[in-house]
Amino acid sequence: MGDQAPFPPELASRAGPQARLTTLQKAEFIRSVEVFSQLTVEELYRFAWIAREVDFAAGEVIFREDDLGDDFYVVVQGKVECASRSGDDREVVESGQSFGLYSVLTREPRSATATALEDTFGISLGAEDLFSLLSNNMEIVVSIFKHFTKKLGPSLRF
Repeated sequence: MGDQAPFPPELASRAGPQARLTTLQKAEFIRSVEVFSQLTVEELYRFAWIAREVDFAAGEVIFREDDLGDDFYVVVQGKVECASRSGDDREVVESGQSFGLYSVLTREPRSATATALEDTFGISLGAEDLFSLLSNNMEIVVSIFKHFTKKLGPSLRF
């Protein structure tokens, strides 16, 4: 990375002295999120540097359906249930999986309520930090764009 800082100064880590994960460990969990799996080590490090560690007690509501998507999360340890009010959509998210990214990227309201099923430890990236990072790193934007283009590939052929 040379002499250049890996991130803008305004995005300094907020993990504090009780941090349980190194930046490298955070980067490994962020890489487990499919949309970020093709990022370079340097790009992952930039994400990891701004990621915050979060804890949720069993039964704690992390966010509610229709809330603004202001953070997305990667579970390090524990389980989180994401369920819609109607009950039609329900998913249990475990270690190495993420939740809440769609509404952060689209800035649309949450489509489900996320509740910790057991004591859960994870990392979180705030929407504003994410967009600030993306605005300064076109290569990350291109990587995300390629991911979604491949996912939609068959429907975009014509």
